Amino acid sequence: MSSNNLNNTEIRRQLRAVDQLNTSAMPQWRSALQRLFTDETITTNERAAALGVPSPNRRDLFRLGGASILGVALLAACGSDEDSKHSGTDVATTGATTGTPTTVAGEPNMDIVLARTAASLEKLAIDAYGIAAGLITTPAVLAAATMFAEHHQMHLDALNGVITGAGAAAITEMNQAVYDALVAPALATASTEADAVNIALSLEEAAAQTYAFASGTLSTPALRSTIMTIGGVEARHAAVLRMAALAQSPLDVFPGDRGFFPGDNPLAGIDGALITA
Repeated sequence: MSSNNLNNTEIRRQLRAVDQLNTSAMPQWRSALQRLFTDETITTNERAAALGVPSPNRRDLFRLGGASILGVALLAACGSDEDSKHSGTDVATTGATTGTPTTVAGEPNMDIVLARTAASLEKLAIDAYGIAAGLITTPAVLAAATMFAEHHQMHLDALNGVITGAGAAAITEMNQAVYDALVAPALATASTEADAVNIALSLEEAAAQTYAFASGTLSTPALRSTIMTIGGVEARHAAVLRMAALAQSPLDVFPGDRGFFPGDNPLAGIDGALITA
């Protein structure tokens, strides 16, 4: 059997494993989302960290690859006129935005703004996979991209269940601020399968690091466990993409001298420090 056939066999095995992991995690994830928004002991900052979105109390930067935007743009993109506004927006792929959302932590609608922002990022991942699929020719890579988009759709559906349960409209559009600032420029210059995979990798690795950080911020063991499981799904997505498209071995993907994923905050503040608004 050729090395290519061996590699394809391993990729198929990994795809089955990550699909099973995601399927088994979804009931716990739906339950965790309900608890996040009903447990009054969980702070707004903890909810934001668990959902992988910027905190309304901090001037967090959302990072994707080597680029970043100020988190207020993400929140404002998903709040209604009554929920959230920002002014003086200046979005750049290497800089930040200026402005402040009018909704602050503690107001009843901020939790829904956070949930809608998280949902819009899941929709962004779904749409990015759909656009990038046009550049993918390798069957194993296309199978992975299709499955991972389906996983993100499940995550979106779970978030929309919380959102509509609270009487708000479901999210059906991607987060335009992140797309315009960080994803669209990468897609505009993408011309090969490797380019498409690197865009997907940036999204999956950002998600995995977000959940790795969030698992350390929550004090509730059950929530920490669920967050770590969902983070594991995102990390497995990234690992399979690296194996299928970049021909990396498991030892390349998970070298023994470092952890599975960084545990530091992917929403690092300006100059690497969290700055209180």
